[in-house]
Amino acid sequence: MPVPPPPADLTTIAHALQERLGPARWFDAHTHIGQHDPDGMTATAEEILAGLDHAGHERALTFAMHEPDGYRQANDVVLEASRASDGRLLPLARIAPGAPGALEEARRCLDAGALGFKLHPRSDAFALTHPDVDAVVALAAERRGPVLFHAGRGIPQLSEAAVALAERHPGARLILAHAAVSDLGLLAEPAARLPNLFFDTSWWHPSDLLQLFATVPPGQILYASDMPYGPGTFSAFAFLRCCAAVGIPDDAVREMVGAQLDRVVTGADPVDLGRAVGSARLGERSLPLERVASYTAVAMQLGYRGVDATEAVALARCGAQTTGTGPEAELLRYVDGLLARAEERLAAAADDDAPARMAAVLDAVVAGFLAATTSAGVPPVAL
Repeated sequence: MPVPPPPADLTTIAHALQERLGPARWFDAHTHIGQHDPDGMTATAEEILAGLDHAGHERALTFAMHEPDGYRQANDVVLEASRASDGRLLPLARIAPGAPGALEEARRCLDAGALGFKLHPRSDAFALTHPDVDAVVALAAERRGPVLFHAGRGIPQLSEAAVALAERHPGARLILAHAAVSDLGLLAEPAARLPNLFFDTSWWHPSDLLQLFATVPPGQILYASDMPYGPGTFSAFAFLRCCAAVGIPDDAVREMVGAQLDRVVTGADPVDLGRAVGSARLGERSLPLERVASYTAVAMQLGYRGVDATEAVALARCGAQTTGTGPEAELLRYVDGLLARAEERLAAAADDDAPARMAAVLDAVVAGFLAATTSAGVPPVAL
């Protein structure tokens, strides 16, 4: 399945937030190209570019999806797509430490134009302590280039190994993908003292992203979408909503959505955007809105697994019920409108129409992000 189409409500809200931010050169830190991933997702360069266009974004780092038969041909596809993209796609080489010829492939790709590397310890079945990992990071350090690590769930020794690599190779820029959710609680302190340790925001749960934005210095947070696993339009919405909720200033946000990544991949010195902002701005939590956020997170999990999310969305609507007045009630009614759209679209979508069902679930997830970020208020657009 290629990049899922974002629903109209999401597009309207995301574009309004981007317009409010003002001019920014959006540069996505995390996109994939490939046709053979065992998980069934696919993406061509043209589809990634179309996703950037829909989101109103300029450029993206891109790299191969999982290739069970090896990465030489897949890396060549990415390199050629990048050369043909008029500078909009910038290539990372995907390397599988422990595979025969892994370091030779890394050197070959650097010489062919790759800016750095993508390593995926889970799908390519290696530990971060493998000696090839250290060797790949050392190669990147020679050119002050990036190494992007998959850092979702199920990555043993992530924090300890990532910190050690950042300390041993200060010239390399290490990017922990997916908000480093597997070890985020262990990484805030090291991040504050390691300016070459970065985090990308390609993730879908508001609690994880809020912890990232509150506890990690903003100059070390890089906008990312994970296309084709999620549309850039959604990722931009989630990014901007969380920044507003924790109180990151707009001038810093404009650096985080693109300018800082440009420095990371070109070997320039990143700018210091100050210390982590903390969680004080988030304020007191609302139990009704927490109910909405919780059930929409369940809906997202079900939707990605191809399971009917109708009941989870219905339960989220139960959380959105209110007879009150004031800002909280206004936000509850707004998210209920999104959840009602999600219910309607789920009911109308055929059981075998995965893109339509996923678009409906995204409406629910947008409602969940709004519910989890009450300090950012009601979006400035009508549904």
